[in-house]
Amino acid sequence: MIARIITFFAFVAAAVSQNSVTDCSSGKSLFKFTSGSLTPDPVIPGQDSSLTINAQIPDGTNITDGTVNYSFTLNGIPFTGETDSLCSQVECPLLPGPYTNTTTSVFPSGVSGKIVTTMKWYDTSKNLLLCTAVTARV
Repeated sequence: MIARIITFFAFVAAAVSQNSVTDCSSGKSLFKFTSGSLTPDPVIPGQDSSLTINAQIPDGTNITDGTVNYSFTLNGIPFTGETDSLCSQVECPLLPGPYTNTTTSVFPSGVSGKIVTTMKWYDTSKNLLLCTAVTARV
């Protein structure tokens, strides 16, 4: 009986998602975050992982430049972030309608625990376009 209970909980734990992609703008971004995913789930250090972000860009929007700010934490400990040109990271212009961006890169090896990456997109007037928090547990 105990073996069955342990097997059940091991199955439930394996079925629980280790990754999440969420809106971190508190409703204050110009773009409406609709969904996101990080695959595989869980990520595998040293192997490719793909991040997909889906958003709705409102009518009248034409983003031709801006910045993206990245910040990172590992097990709650913050690390120095970085800022990049938005259009060096995504294809511009960003125009009204549904928007999907998928990027693939090798997930870093040698880390374990909870990794949270926050990405904030801004236009040239420093208006928040999108804020996405990506959480992975390895």
